[in-house]
Amino acid sequence: MSLNRAAQKERAVREAILNLLSYYAIWKVPIEFDRLYDGLQIRAGQLMVRKQLDTLIRQKKVRLIDGRYGLAKQSYSSQRKLQPHHTKLIRKARRWGRAIGALPFVKAVVVVNSVAIGNIHQDSDIDLFIITSPNRIFITKGFLMYTLKLLRQLEDQYTSAGRFSLGMFLTTKGAKMERDMMKVNEPHLVNWLITAVPVYGAPLWYDVLRSSDYLSSRLPNYSWPKAPNRIYGLGWSWIDKLDEIGYKRHLKHTASQAKSHHPDAFIRVRPDIINLHHKGTSAQIAEKWLKIRTTI
Repeated sequence: MSLNRAAQKERAVREAILNLLSYYAIWKVPIEFDRLYDGLQIRAGQLMVRKQLDTLIRQKKVRLIDGRYGLAKQSYSSQRKLQPHHTKLIRKARRWGRAIGALPFVKAVVVVNSVAIGNIHQDSDIDLFIITSPNRIFITKGFLMYTLKLLRQLEDQYTSAGRFSLGMFLTTKGAKMERDMMKVNEPHLVNWLITAVPVYGAPLWYDVLRSSDYLSSRLPNYSWPKAPNRIYGLGWSWIDKLDEIGYKRHLKHTASQAKSHHPDAFIRVRPDIINLHHKGTSAQIAEKWLKIRTTI
């Protein structure tokens, strides 16, 4: 590689590092090297990435915070006091994830959003993304909503702390991540997905992610865990019919809700996906990211 090309590659790696750190700065969360390297959207060896991090630190654009990396001019909230609470939420999610995974149609249970990223507070809920067999998604959601509500484990308008939120379901058929997850993809979608924490069915979850050409193309350094072949439905036609009825009712109910027509709403209700963001924040996240990025 010529000196000019080498210099261009080093500059590109530095820009990719700053792009990623700008995203995590939105949440005021510094990140460890492994998470940074996995999420970097440019192919590079670990030695080069460490070298460019050292360069950025010397340039006073990046700083180390308790062994993690953050932007030099951004403030970060300390999560030390909340670490026991975060551990408690993850442990609870793992316990309930195993219980939910006992349902024959559930193939993976994944924690997303604040608990997964690490920027929690005392009233944080636990957002779950659930993968089901085909033609079982609405039966599964209906059963879980009823059961968790009965056991006072489902968030509501009065209580959210430590309770579960069930806003996202997907079947093992997967989805077009770039089309079906959020209104504005960059920079949120890729980072949101790879920071998710599978608490049940991890191999299948990573299989679903790896099957996305969009996601794989943006994560050239990511080491995908090995996964078995996907598990599909059991072929019981009468349950298929019940799920179809649940789909039609869910579609009608969602369409009738005023919050579904909010300008920032991002809604997907199909036989293979339930994605309800009645006040999607992806556009605001993109704006915040751009603002932080342009001030470096």
